[in-house]
Amino acid sequence: MNKHLSFLTILMIFNVVLFAQQQPNNPGFESWEDVGVGTDEPTHWNSIKTGDNPSLNQVAPVVWGKSTDAHSGQYSLKLFDVSVFGIVATGTITNGQTHADFNPDNGFVYTNVNDDHFHTAFNLRPDSLTGWYKSSPTETDFGTVKFVLHKGYLQLPGEETNIIATAYYELPQGDVTTWTRFSVPFVYVSEETPDYFLSVVTSGNGVDALDGSTAWFDDFAFIYKVNNINEVTLHLLQAYQKNNTLHIALDNLPTQIYQLKLVNLNGEVILHREARSGDHVILNTDGLVPGLYVVVAQYNNQISTRKIILY
Repeated sequence: MNKHLSFLTILMIFNVVLFAQQQPNNPGFESWEDVGVGTDEPTHWNSIKTGDNPSLNQVAPVVWGKSTDAHSGQYSLKLFDVSVFGIVATGTITNGQTHADFNPDNGFVYTNVNDDHFHTAFNLRPDSLTGWYKSSPTETDFGTVKFVLHKGYLQLPGEETNIIATAYYELPQGDVTTWTRFSVPFVYVSEETPDYFLSVVTSGNGVDALDGSTAWFDDFAFIYKVNNINEVTLHLLQAYQKNNTLHIALDNLPTQIYQLKLVNLNGEVILHREARSGDHVILNTDGLVPGLYVVVAQYNNQISTRKIILY
């Protein structure tokens, strides 16, 4: 009996620790609020209608809504692309603030460090991001999910020098009619502790979005390392650049077949191939933008990373 009680006590403490770990606010979109734009916004999330340009806020289209088609609970978030005057407004929601422009190329979302309503303080280092989605994209369009841990000010796209880690997921280009779970790792480029996280969730592919694309999202969560994720010691993965090629040595990694990726600071996978432990992989870097990248070798829940600056 005492052993059983001790085990239950350990479980209770373990669950309290997990519960205490920081999570996104209103991750299941159950809470909504009237912000004076004619359509409620999900609490702790912001739309194009509450951007930093009041004159554009008035004419900006509604590209989000409360859906009763939920993975859990009563509601989920529905995003949809809308064409206005020949310009497609991408269905977008963020925990930061939106800067809109009549030229979509000039739009971005950012952490407004001066306004509590448009930033989320955050000082932990989760291992991965999970969530649930359904989607109905137009032709080759696709929705995206991006969460970025950072110091100080950050805007996406744009001023990205303060990035600590990025989790990025692209929804499939075809219809997904049942609730489907995604899980993506945070790719760390700094050992620093973050100040904030900035998220941007879309129903379309940014400025290339297509009218009519629709996506539903629910139940975002940060996953923290307990015992189920093993981050392999960083020095086991070697990477260096020579002329216009990137050399990656997997000599010291445990014997497995790895998914080898080159990831930029936006969390986008630039190069991807399969490799075995012991391989010496050579990748052509012609055409890549100079800057900081992360090499990721992953087998199931084992992840090894190495930062590299390409010139």
